[in-house]
Amino acid sequence: MQKVSLPYLTNHKQMVEAKAQGLEIADYERLLSQLANRDDAAHEIEQLATLSSYKVILTDDENPQLPFVNYKKGLIDKTVSVHLKPEDDRAFLLSYIQSLCSNATKVVVCDNYLASNWDNTKALFLSVLPRQSLIIEYVETPDDIQAIKNSQKITPQFLTDIYQHWTVQVNTEYAGFHDRYLKVYSPESNIEIMLSSGFDHLWKNNPKEITCVFREL
Repeated sequence: MQKVSLPYLTNHKQMVEAKAQGLEIADYERLLSQLANRDDAAHEIEQLATLSSYKVILTDDENPQLPFVNYKKGLIDKTVSVHLKPEDDRAFLLSYIQSLCSNATKVVVCDNYLASNWDNTKALFLSVLPRQSLIIEYVETPDDIQAIKNSQKITPQFLTDIYQHWTVQVNTEYAGFHDRYLKVYSPESNIEIMLSSGFDHLWKNNPKEITCVFREL
């Protein structure tokens, strides 16, 4: 990651705190006056981050965990990448994905083996997706793959038992893809998450290493 792409969010509270810590800010009084009347003027930084596309917080910490990103290392082509070894804790990554989904109106799930690894992957629906009106699209497992069809597990009954205002339909955009994706549509932005290993490696007891690439569409 090499380059931070603007714009980024700040507010009245963050500007005052930065000035108090010695940061030199050009046109400070003018900017402060503009920020004072915004609805987010008093938001804490974590709350402010939820209003942004990537929901990340810029920091100068050398080894931050999401939602914190070192601004000196920055972002490449408006993407955020996370690599986890098999022994690494996945809790912060799952929390970040849950945050990205928190205002979603539609999600698309692409993993040909989602149903085959259902003991683990059903956690996506049980613990990550928001309890609000939501369209859930999934990619059906192709006929040439010897695996349980996704449609056998991601049923209307299963989803409405979790939340009655979820609806489900088959997605054709990713049909035939072998990579794993989660696409999140929300009022703030549309984010595509590509996973190098199956969704089950977010939850299983002995996972493979996994890389997640977050890209704004």
